[in-house]
Amino acid sequence: MSTTIRISKATRDRFAAMSAQTGRPMSELLDHAATAMERELFFSALEQGYDRLRTDPAAWNEITAEREREAPSLSDTSA
Repeated sequence: MSTTIRISKATRDRFAAMSAQTGRPMSELLDHAATAMERELFFSALEQGYDRLRTDPAAWNEITAEREREAPSLSDTSA
């Protein structure tokens, strides 16, 4: 299924140039750009969540204690 979206001529030209440079269709480049933006939003929200936790000493101590309990498993190479 395909659909039409409105973008500026400048943006269309940028995608056309990237398409020519990479040999990938513009639709694939748009999919890649959307995935990159989703990833950026996810990690931004994750960082904001940790920032909120840091303002709550009890919650942050709980996170720190959990990390300390799990730290020994990071060096486990038995798998």
